[in-house]
Amino acid sequence: MKQSIQALFTRLQKNRYLSWALYGGLLLLALLFYGVGEGWFARAPTEAATPCADSLEQRLEAILGRIRGAGQVRVLITYDTAGERIAATVSTLDESLSESTGSTAATKSKQTRETVQPATVTTQGGQTPIILVEKEPSIRGVIVVAEGAADPTVRLNLQRAVQAVTGVSISAIEVFEMDYPS
Repeated sequence: MKQSIQALFTRLQKNRYLSWALYGGLLLLALLFYGVGEGWFARAPTEAATPCADSLEQRLEAILGRIRGAGQVRVLITYDTAGERIAATVSTLDESLSESTGSTAATKSKQTRETVQPATVTTQGGQTPIILVEKEPSIRGVIVVAEGAADPTVRLNLQRAVQAVTGVSISAIEVFEMDYPS
């Protein structure tokens, strides 16, 4: 085994093209693993709604904390469905006609092949898919934990504010008083 590895290294040292091919292959393999980890090959129509969820929770915390008597506020939103992005597509139709003449009859055949690819726009970061429809995730419920939630008026104001922003019913919004560590 050790001799075969040494033989490979001596062969690589003597043959410049073979060594470049090996290094190029290793580079492509590394880029492939990097691309999969970064989501280069993720499908556009079914992206997760996590960034949207985090953003909404942070915005709600900021605005609910400004309500009189609410104090410090934390928000948790749960979802029934994830968000969805539907990308535009470009379809190409290829038709080919073929004729063959035999001893007794002539035959004609027509083949049609359709290829569908996502439509993209070139930007500084590379190719970006064109998004036609972006559906927001469906909210199941909201939990609000606030310092001033013991006051019924503050609790009701927090529920109404969350309902106004999210559109969910009051019954899907729970408000609790914040616990202080002892």
